[in-house]
Amino acid sequence: MSDVRSDLRLMLDNPNTFLRDLDMTKLSTTGSQFIEKTMFGRNVELSTIKDAYRRSISGECGLVTISGTSGTGKSLLANEFGKFVSADGGIFLSGKFDQLQQGKPFSALASTLNQYCGILLHEDMASTKEKVAFQLRS
Repeated sequence: MSDVRSDLRLMLDNPNTFLRDLDMTKLSTTGSQFIEKTMFGRNVELSTIKDAYRRSISGECGLVTISGTSGTGKSLLANEFGKFVSADGGIFLSGKFDQLQQGKPFSALASTLNQYCGILLHEDMASTKEKVAFQLRS
């Protein structure tokens, strides 16, 4: 119970930290950062997602979702895939359904689109317009 009280105190003392989309692996109540985890036993799933990505850049349409119970490595799997996409020159976007956002049914999608808008703001505008126009024509 004291941990919950401590977390609530942190939220009250610094609400901006908890009201924005952040990489939660960088937050810690102890002041230290989480150690990056290594993925084990998800190579089949990672290969499946990579194959779907390769098909999509070849022109096929598709959708990949990652689901499961808490603590099964969904976020880690998504982040590993994100590294692959980024290394390939792609843009990786992810959304996560947060229990605190249950009253907002499309919070994960909104967060993902917000993430993409942030990327667009940082890119060269002329280049961005060309990329968007090309994708809309495809």
